[in-house]
Amino acid sequence: MAHDPKPLRIGIIGDRGIPARYSGFSTLVEEMAVGLVAAHGCDVTVYCRTAYYDDRPSHYKGVRARYLPAPGGKSFESIVHSNLAILDACFRNFDLVFVVDPGNGPFLLPLRLVRTPVVLHTDGLGWQRRKWSPLQRKYYKWAEKVSARLANWLVTDSRAMQDYYVEEYGAPSTYIPYSGEVGDAPDAAILNDFGVEPGEFYLVVARMEPENNVDFIIDEYRKSGVERPLIVVGSTPYQTEFSAKVMAENDAKVRCVGGIFESAKLNALYANCRAYFHGHEVGGTNPSLLRAMHHGAACVPINVIFHRQNVGEDALYFDKAPGALASIMTRLDGDPDLCARLGAQAQDRERRLFRWDAVNAGFAELFRNVIEARRKGAGLDTDLIGETYKPEQYYTPPE
Repeated sequence: MAHDPKPLRIGIIGDRGIPARYSGFSTLVEEMAVGLVAAHGCDVTVYCRTAYYDDRPSHYKGVRARYLPAPGGKSFESIVHSNLAILDACFRNFDLVFVVDPGNGPFLLPLRLVRTPVVLHTDGLGWQRRKWSPLQRKYYKWAEKVSARLANWLVTDSRAMQDYYVEEYGAPSTYIPYSGEVGDAPDAAILNDFGVEPGEFYLVVARMEPENNVDFIIDEYRKSGVERPLIVVGSTPYQTEFSAKVMAENDAKVRCVGGIFESAKLNALYANCRAYFHGHEVGGTNPSLLRAMHHGAACVPINVIFHRQNVGEDALYFDKAPGALASIMTRLDGDPDLCARLGAQAQDRERRLFRWDAVNAGFAELFRNVIEARRKGAGLDTDLIGETYKPEQYYTPPE
């Protein structure tokens, strides 16, 4: 009698844990881990930072949760926790370990020494983040290079990042993005909390960090003279001079509401805004932009290659020339048909090209390919791994 093959044992390291907490990586970790268990028969363990979870169940939606401390404050908690998790994983007999954030790349050696295959997610261009000191930026740039050498294989979430790693380090990778379908259905009751009607407000959702340009968007909004309010959603785990500066802009027109962590409420803002402005400029596919696309928001991102690849060339983009974004805001304010067209285009594109079912299948195939190649002693290359993200196999056009 034939038996089912033994489930792949996958460890996931580098984020805060499961269920998702705070970041886009957290959303990826939760959606992927749950999907690998439910749809692909994997045995998945996610390493969680103890301080972020008051309740610490051993499983979440079929995924094992392993809790370890993360001392060190905002500068070191990620590195400390990841090192503890990597050392622990060396004794867990995983078939493969998936690590997010190249900042963790220099610490992969113990896993390599015990011959556990490692796939690392490159994220964006972390060394360009203005919040880091010059020394921290140098570290992140160096960590990219080390990650490209120590990991058995890389995952990039945008085609531009895929090209960057080949050009910069000669390192191939597999492209697997995210989906914008996150959390519960929109709860429009939150509009009453802000005293706004559908289509009668603008939206920004971002962590309060300089490279997300929330301050610039607010400045341009004030220059535009439009009367519909701008709702600014976002926070940071640690108070900074920049976040305090943004929050000080709060008034009747610019409504800085802090973080909104109830998905139904945040999704309602995406689904009902007149337009969504996205200022993230430090690389990769950004989950908050995909989420706005999924809910049909008229998306106006900053003009960088990552967003052009995701939203498409037939969209509105802004640069940082004084008055340029203000002019776009004025145009959108007087043209509801343009807003509707941009929103419909964005929604259709997200549902065709950014799908969790394809993401989970892509990771499952990638992990199997890497594990099988390592078992055979084969070197990994693009021809052997192949393109594993295939959204066209899962999309059904609406009738």
